[in-house]
Amino acid sequence: MPATRAPRSSAPLKLPRGGRHPLTQEAVATSQRTRMLGAVAQAVAQKGYAAATVADVIAIAGVSRRTFYEQFPNIEDCFMAAYVEGMQSLLGAIREAMRNVPEDDWRARTRVAIEAYLRALASQPDAAWAFSIEALGAGRQGLDQRAWVLSQWVAQWRALWALRQRSEPELGPIADEPLLGLTGGLEEMVRECLRRRGARHLPQLAPAATELALAVLEGHSRRAGKP
Repeated sequence: MPATRAPRSSAPLKLPRGGRHPLTQEAVATSQRTRMLGAVAQAVAQKGYAAATVADVIAIAGVSRRTFYEQFPNIEDCFMAAYVEGMQSLLGAIREAMRNVPEDDWRARTRVAIEAYLRALASQPDAAWAFSIEALGAGRQGLDQRAWVLSQWVAQWRALWALRQRSEPELGPIADEPLLGLTGGLEEMVRECLRRRGARHLPQLAPAATELALAVLEGHSRRAGKP
């Protein structure tokens, strides 16, 4: 079945041109940066990482080429900045979703975390495609940034394991490898859904993704001697 590209998203809001407005220079620069980060995700999702250009980014963001180069040396650095900020925002959405989930219910926290992850991705189809699929073709810099993202996921799962250990102190430590494997498995489920069905279907992965996470974590418990 042919790949389903992420649908176009509406263009970021632009500041008024000409005249005076109450925003400070710093606020203007922040707004421009935010628009460029959204624009690079959109451009990469629509044209592919290799084909997207600075011209595409500035056209979508509504900024000048000079403004672009005041903040980024090239489109690669702009994309990497968007990737990191996008992943930080995603992880923040997960933490916020778990805020009111009891810390001693690790299964519920697993389910809520995965549901929040999939909802957040579905809400940003261009970013979901750009960062889940196109980022794989971003060369060594992309691989390094992806390694950082994976380490953040491993840390999230390790924090969940630590919460579980409070009520089950007989549990031993868990190595990075199964947590990395879990993260990679979830990413592959996301990529396949994006490729075949599109971002709006991502939340439907929640039951299967939760089953995978629980299987990995509960399987490790059994190997550690927990019934």
